[in-house]
Amino acid sequence: MNVPTKDDLPNVRPQSDYLYERRGPWPQPQPAHPFGFAPGVVHVPEDEIRKWNRTTGLRYFLTILTYWPTAAWYAWTHRSLEPLSDDQYEKYLTHSSLSKFVSNELNLRNSDNPLYRDNEKVKIFSEFLKKEPDEKWWVSDFTLVKQMKTYPGIYVAPTIALFKGELVNGQRKAAAIYFPNNQLMLRPEDGEAWELAKYFVMQGASLRISLSAHANLHFPYDSINAISKSALPKDGLLLRLLLPHLELSLELNYNVLNSKTSPVQNPHNMPYAALPSGPDGLATLFLFGYHGMQGNPSYPKYRFEAIPDSRYYPSDYGKFLMAYYETILRFVNEVVGQMPPDEYVDVQVWTDYIRTWVPEFPGHNEFFTNGQTLIKKNVDLPKIKEVYVLAETIANIIWDLSVGHAADHYDYSTININHMPFCIRVPPPESKNIPPIDRKKMIRWADIFKHKYERQMFFIARNVTLLKDLRYNFYKPGEEALRKLNDDFLKNLRETENQLPVYNYIPLDQIARSIQY
Repeated sequence: MNVPTKDDLPNVRPQSDYLYERRGPWPQPQPAHPFGFAPGVVHVPEDEIRKWNRTTGLRYFLTILTYWPTAAWYAWTHRSLEPLSDDQYEKYLTHSSLSKFVSNELNLRNSDNPLYRDNEKVKIFSEFLKKEPDEKWWVSDFTLVKQMKTYPGIYVAPTIALFKGELVNGQRKAAAIYFPNNQLMLRPEDGEAWELAKYFVMQGASLRISLSAHANLHFPYDSINAISKSALPKDGLLLRLLLPHLELSLELNYNVLNSKTSPVQNPHNMPYAALPSGPDGLATLFLFGYHGMQGNPSYPKYRFEAIPDSRYYPSDYGKFLMAYYETILRFVNEVVGQMPPDEYVDVQVWTDYIRTWVPEFPGHNEFFTNGQTLIKKNVDLPKIKEVYVLAETIANIIWDLSVGHAADHYDYSTININHMPFCIRVPPPESKNIPPIDRKKMIRWADIFKHKYERQMFFIARNVTLLKDLRYNFYKPGEEALRKLNDDFLKNLRETENQLPVYNYIPLDQIARSIQY
């Protein structure tokens, strides 16, 4: 089959064939930090701003006005941090959405790759590795707070949590917590020091997921969003497939990084200003999430991955995410298989625009090879034998903007805020022997009030449209087969939920179809 390529002259279309007549949004270096953040979209179309204001924006406004009695009552009745058992700690760190930080890097210490072989954490935990050389060891690294300047009287501390063994009932066993600042190694038998240390780990995990790792589900996709709306013909199959997943996100992400009332600005006059630092301190967390941390395998530099690699999620949470990715990929692969060849050039131009802004986004030469499907190797997707690289790429975009994003929010919002403080008002342990901790002194009423408010504002799902209800604009003459694929996709989503091999981290009825909060 002779497939046209982008090297041929592209189809000549009038401006009216495109959304916003080719004058639509486009990425640019992020004003908040042009070197370390993902590119941003500053000029959001007016119709998208209006739609966001009357949906998500309105909900935020109403919450600010009305939620304070609920938050105040919760803070009054939960004025202390609550005891955090080792079992609860293990469940949070190795089974919940926080398990995305569990790293396999210690088990790769004999690799030829110097990143793993010379890993500083191998030296830090050498006594454990030597004592049980055949054991599996896992780390969760929360050293991203090392450069964070906090408000007076509030403490954060870099920590590295060590776990051992395979999953048992979805959890791994806690073995140690290490504080790099004073080289203190604590074990579960270290009494009060261990109890205090667990709260600093939970604080680091909370800051990492909410202000670092989760940001990579949001901001790198702004470039894809804007370029898709501006460079793809509006009657083309690809834009019609993507468009429902792109709604509301551009204005949301712009406000997060640029509005003076954004939570990452932590404006003290707002009741949800729960974070331990001002915007300059919080910016370092974004930087380590996107730009990475040199020499630290737990903080790779962001790059686009068409297939979310389950090795990065060695937990039930990872299995949950991959179950939905496979369902989305099966659907998208069938849709892409029906793409008219005269649209291939548009797609290839589209991907080369995106590659300028999104690191390692697939190139046009990878999408189609003489009209034949490309078989991906080393990926366990048993229900799919032949897959277009284009299908994997589009499936990643849809999965990220729906399931990947919503699952993080939903599961994280179920974690007890009295177990995972943003603000801790006592210093981290200096030795293994410390006086009994006073959980009431570790936090103030106002800290709990603001944290509860912030959770309601920004972490709990604020769904406008749902994935389970999605009807794509497949209504051209002759698109009966595409409409049938849409029907089957919705059935398969429900089947995926009913047949999950692990805990259901978010009900399908709560999965938004785009980033809406």
